[in-house]
Amino acid sequence: MNFINKLRETFLFKLLYWAARIGMALTFIISGLRKMPGVKFTILPDEDPVGHYFNVMHEMGFYWNFIGYFQIIVGLMMLLNRTVVASIILAMPVTINIFLVSVALNMRGTPYITAMMLLGNTFLLLWHYESYLSILKRPTSDHIKLSLKK
Repeated sequence: MNFINKLRETFLFKLLYWAARIGMALTFIISGLRKMPGVKFTILPDEDPVGHYFNVMHEMGFYWNFIGYFQIIVGLMMLLNRTVVASIILAMPVTINIFLVSVALNMRGTPYITAMMLLGNTFLLLWHYESYLSILKRPTSDHIKLSLKK
């Protein structure tokens, strides 16, 4: 992964990193705010598949609000250096789901935007790859012995 380390040192990739990080954070926060109690995500009628989907999700109440609160928390976490790594991991399943919904509902133009979100999230995951190495490495016999002693 030396190649990624070299790219991380260039001005262009630093700029892309901050654009992706702030862009993702703002997208999550703004989208989360649209899921607060009493706020409708869209004004499309039920006859439109997109309108029907979002109207049904809105009617789910607590679950819809939970998604909003979760997005706001993850967006805020993404702005903090201490929690950025955790926020990127938490954002990935949400971003994948948003992309799949936009494709499944054939939202005009939206799959391109959500694909960019997915690419941005993947870029952020790769930027912080060193933080995940300990999770991905195979445990050594020393680690196993230490865990058995406890």
